[in-house]
Amino acid sequence: MQSITEKLTTNTRVIKNHFTKYGDTFKAFKELINNSIQAGAKNIRINIVYNNSASCKSGIEKISILDDGSGVSFSEFKKKILQIGTKVKEKGQGIGRFSSFQIGELMKIETLAYDEKEKSFSKTLFGIDTTDLEDIELEKTDIKVDFQIFDEAGLTPYYRVDIEHLHHNTQAKIAKKNKITTNFLESNIAQSLFENYPYEIFNGKINFYVNENKLLRSDFVIDEPVFRNVIYTDKNGKEHNINFYFYNVRSNLNKVKVFFQIDNAGIKSVAYEYTYSSDWYTPDLGTWFIYIESDFFDIDLFRNLDIESLGEEEIKNLKNTVKESINEFFKARNKRFEKFVNSLENDKFYPYKDDQPASISQEVVFKKIAYLLEDEHHLIQRDEKIRNFLYPLLDKAISNGNIEYIFKKVLKLSEENLEKFHSLLQKTDLEDVIHFTSQVSEKLEFLSFLHELVYGEISKYLKERSQLHKIIENELWLFGENYNGAPHLWSDKKIGNILDELRYKFFGYSPSEEDENVIEVEGNMDDITDLFFYNERITDNDVREIMVVELKSPKCAIGQKELNQIDRYAFTIEENSALPSEKVKYKLLLISSKLNGYAKSKVKSQRENFKDNPFLYDRKTEKNIEVYVMAWSELIELNKRKLGYLHNQLSIKDKSVKEKFETEYPDLIDEKISAQLRKVL
Repeated sequence: MQSITEKLTTNTRVIKNHFTKYGDTFKAFKELINNSIQAGAKNIRINIVYNNSASCKSGIEKISILDDGSGVSFSEFKKKILQIGTKVKEKGQGIGRFSSFQIGELMKIETLAYDEKEKSFSKTLFGIDTTDLEDIELEKTDIKVDFQIFDEAGLTPYYRVDIEHLHHNTQAKIAKKNKITTNFLESNIAQSLFENYPYEIFNGKINFYVNENKLLRSDFVIDEPVFRNVIYTDKNGKEHNINFYFYNVRSNLNKVKVFFQIDNAGIKSVAYEYTYSSDWYTPDLGTWFIYIESDFFDIDLFRNLDIESLGEEEIKNLKNTVKESINEFFKARNKRFEKFVNSLENDKFYPYKDDQPASISQEVVFKKIAYLLEDEHHLIQRDEKIRNFLYPLLDKAISNGNIEYIFKKVLKLSEENLEKFHSLLQKTDLEDVIHFTSQVSEKLEFLSFLHELVYGEISKYLKERSQLHKIIENELWLFGENYNGAPHLWSDKKIGNILDELRYKFFGYSPSEEDENVIEVEGNMDDITDLFFYNERITDNDVREIMVVELKSPKCAIGQKELNQIDRYAFTIEENSALPSEKVKYKLLLISSKLNGYAKSKVKSQRENFKDNPFLYDRKTEKNIEVYVMAWSELIELNKRKLGYLHNQLSIKDKSVKEKFETEYPDLIDEKISAQLRKVL
């Protein structure tokens, strides 16, 4: 293997931030897949290394794409890879291969191809870290490129991209465009690929593999897709073919999703998508994906498709054509619903028999809900009295805007979950269930608030003791549910005074000359701890817990001085002979918004010694003492994971930092905080 040093080159029409121009990380990821397709790949292997530990915030360590396309030979590597912004393909800016920078900091490329210049095969390896591109001129950046020339013929070309150091895992406050979208989740990735490449997967044009599992069309589609062609006449009188492809998808979504496709350098790419509510679609028809394409579509059209106002006449006419075409398709397939609607409109209790609805959509929603209730629970036709009160109730709920939440929850409950809910209400009051879910939602809301406090702009003005401490004192569940409800708490007190009170008041333990345990205490008893709390509850192992939390101001990074401080606390407790060693556990936590370089290195090496506990920094031998060093981001993520079992089921409305600070902590607002809050939208 040989090496050369090359330079990145660019022309004036491209700048560094164009590397991350995509709407989200999955769109950037699709650009890499599109490059593989354009290179003639027939097999695309996607490998994602998932990591569910709390230390990996995105849940993903590494993403790789390997294709069997033509690859890039060494003699063309500089032109096709390193020259940024040149027209290496007919359309585009020639920067799509760098879209991985939007996902992670480190990109590696390995490719094997036939080299026309060398008349043999060549393998080229190249890696670049985006941190190398900060505050420097690209033309002055030296890039190491390794290459190897092979004597043998008949090798199989390939192109591989590895993305590591995902931004979501390395940055405390992640930019929206760098967040790992839910499309990458292990449960979603296959479906996401199908949604964006249905033509390739269904027709076997390209074989997709995810972690070595081949995606089969039978995994996604029921029967053959249905094709419909509609002639659309634009405002100038010109006719255009609009092609509709209806896919009945294996999914429990039970909804309709519409995807508009355009030609992207020879690839059918999804340019716009939305969930569609057809007048004649009901969930019992299953899940349908509808792909629409036409030579009439362009980027400007898609920028305006989601505008609900009249807008341009062309947009209005096109949307009506699409709506009518989809409605006709589902009306033909939903004779059962059509029959029910006819019966419903003739019912004497139908609320719109004499009075007009506020809108056409209100009546459509009413019909669908009435149909679903009857189909699911057979309520309506049992008793005429039910219709007498249920119809007005539904109409009232729709007009008040409450129907979406209420019936989404009711109608989506399976028979099994209905039975579980019924059983739950036999054991506890409904109020208790509501209280529990309310607590979870409040905790999730607080975690978002805390993240803004310690990482947002307001962190620059937040005082450690008089503000941050006061907020955390009332949220001790952050450090463990057994601390919830404020056990015995000391804040900003000398550790010596705390230990004396703890020893006499709670342990009833005094050293004596008879026990030969009167020893001069070592350590600094005048150190002032931030939060010191004692839990009277006894654990399953008959052990009582003491926790000391040392909070640092968000603008103060943990360094050598802070590590020495928490170690001194541990030493003070360890050497205090007046504190018991049996049946007591001492936990010490040092926490701030970030760690400096020294602390990161020290903490990383220390954690390697305690792989059974990812955040443990040290464990003392004389007493049961554990020392933890964490960033706020780690503690917040850890708590989010604990609450994750309900997180996906609860819809938490965002409450701004300004609103929460002013309503819940008004006594902690000083002039600087007040000035900063006025800047918060």
